[in-house]
Amino acid sequence: MKSPSKAPFKSRAVANYRRTTAFKFTCLFVILAITLCTIQVIILMRYEHPSDLEQEIAQTSSSNDDETLPKWITDYFRWHKDMRAKYPGTQLFLDPDAPKLIIRTCLGLCGGLNDRLGQLPWDLYLANQTQRILLLRWERPRPLENFLVPNDIDWSVPAHAEGFGDMKAVRAITPLFQDYADDHPDDDFWASHLDKALERANTGEFKNVRVLRHRLLGHLAEDVLEERLRALGETDMIHSTRSFGNIFRAFFKPSQGVNAQLQQVYSELNLSPGQYTAVHCRVRHPKATVAGVVVHGKFAKYPADKTGLPWYGETKDFAVAVATHAIQCARTLSEDPKEPIYFMSDSNDLVRYIAHELNDKDFISRNATLFDNKHDVAALKAVKATNIVAREVTLENAHIDKQKGRKPKDYYATFTDLLLAANARCVTFGIGFYAIFATKISGTECKLLYQEEQWGGKEGGKESKVCTEEAYKHLP
Repeated sequence: MKSPSKAPFKSRAVANYRRTTAFKFTCLFVILAITLCTIQVIILMRYEHPSDLEQEIAQTSSSNDDETLPKWITDYFRWHKDMRAKYPGTQLFLDPDAPKLIIRTCLGLCGGLNDRLGQLPWDLYLANQTQRILLLRWERPRPLENFLVPNDIDWSVPAHAEGFGDMKAVRAITPLFQDYADDHPDDDFWASHLDKALERANTGEFKNVRVLRHRLLGHLAEDVLEERLRALGETDMIHSTRSFGNIFRAFFKPSQGVNAQLQQVYSELNLSPGQYTAVHCRVRHPKATVAGVVVHGKFAKYPADKTGLPWYGETKDFAVAVATHAIQCARTLSEDPKEPIYFMSDSNDLVRYIAHELNDKDFISRNATLFDNKHDVAALKAVKATNIVAREVTLENAHIDKQKGRKPKDYYATFTDLLLAANARCVTFGIGFYAIFATKISGTECKLLYQEEQWGGKEGGKESKVCTEEAYKHLP
């Protein structure tokens, strides 16, 4: 028989034990909650905007996932990283056992961003075929590292490498395509000169030349590279697959200055990657008008592509009409009329007018006579039917080839808009290759061509049905 005197003691003990256990669990819960809050605060302190974190995750996963790239590229990447680790800094240039180098250089007129950076598949092919370490070096308008920096692949010329920064010294580096026109390749170049140059680099005159440079312009001959890849048994043609964007992200991430501007735009406009449409209007491009017609810029001595599009008369009407058509075409891709449409252009006046002034009731009331013009009336109607947004603009997006000699920060916006377009759900584009370059980075299939070039032959990578008024005439 149990002693009755112990029962009350046992009850008190159990009660005390339960209270103690409950207190411990409460303390543990509080500690856990504080820990989670602390982690969140640290993350928010590190990333000024949620897209910072998303971008870093995307960059890391994409650039390290070998299954998303052809084996020949992952093998080359692995070798490239091993060699850069084995021969750090200037040892890459000075150590006699280091591998030879091939450098894509820009020493003057090298084209826009697609001409310079959209040729990565060709760059990798040339480097792989010659078994050389691929590096990138801009002397004009400013070193590339001001805008994009190495991510997973270190493509940067080592600091203090002799001769770099000196145009004459860099120009003295032996060209891979010496005696051949790699800046304007013709049929003969693709048919024979390319193979002759590779043979010369591998077994001929340039076999022992330590550093070769090139500036091949190949975006209009993507089909040539694809034929070569098929001949090697490859099935991933890169230009139209996710591999292109994965290669780009393996090479690049935004510099501190560009990233700061990018995050500021995301924050101020309340944009999130993949949840907006981008519209690009390249209205200063020579091919926006008929062949032989030169549109003079704000300084009449120079064309508009160099000094900006005059914001009056026929040139203004032309730009406004192009923008209106582009926006209406973009509406046909919209899943929600409230979805933001990020508007960008090589004309800062056009961006200010479309995205800011036409959304300003005071501006409209002060400029009532402006809307006697049919182009302005149509633009206002299109803007009111959409959620047009744009960053603040003071100067136009500086063209890196046409408008040299500026400070690095003056070119930030050109890279910021490219990355904003690359993060858009859909992209509507016209003249030039700037926006189509962004779609290749993102891999989006939601893209629409609203305007063809007036002259100049084929437009590689733009194979798309052109949006016409018929596509949006039913829209309110």
